[in-house]
Amino acid sequence: MLKPISKKYSGLITISGPTKSGKSQLAEYLISEQKSINYIATSKPRKNDPEWQRRINIHRIRRPDSWKVIEHPDDICIVIESTAPNESFLIDSLGGLVEHHLIKKDDQWELFQSRFINCLINNNFLIIVVSEEVGWGISPSTPIGHLFRERLSNLSSLISRHSNKQWLAINGIAIDLNQIGNLIP
Repeated sequence: MLKPISKKYSGLITISGPTKSGKSQLAEYLISEQKSINYIATSKPRKNDPEWQRRINIHRIRRPDSWKVIEHPDDICIVIESTAPNESFLIDSLGGLVEHHLIKKDDQWELFQSRFINCLINNNFLIIVVSEEVGWGISPSTPIGHLFRERLSNLSSLISRHSNKQWLAINGIAIDLNQIGNLIP
């Protein structure tokens, strides 16, 4: 049976899944028993996109007032590294983070990606990272869409390999990948 994570737990947990799979709700449930929760919302509001704003509002309404919300920080690593001990983080989601850094050249992106992964694994926090599965559907028809898919898929895979626990959310079902999966050599 699925239970919230123990208050004594520290480590990296990844949750991935397609759009509207329940991945954010799973992350919110798993972290709900923690004493001090920092929620990093990576997606920025988009002008003239009421559907995107509606989805952001759904997430806002679900969050308890006791959670500290940090919206689309310029430097996510500084936010994590400057936090006091005994904090926990929910990063929702990698797609917004990749979108925020999409204009970077490949070498700049590689440096950011490396720094971000080190930031996630070199601490004593509970960190839950939510990531979109983007490679299961339609292939992007634009170069920027392709770049987004490639960067997000690669970053998600790298973070997952460093995670203590991996979950897949699909159709409102949480699948424990550690129980049924094996790493590909």
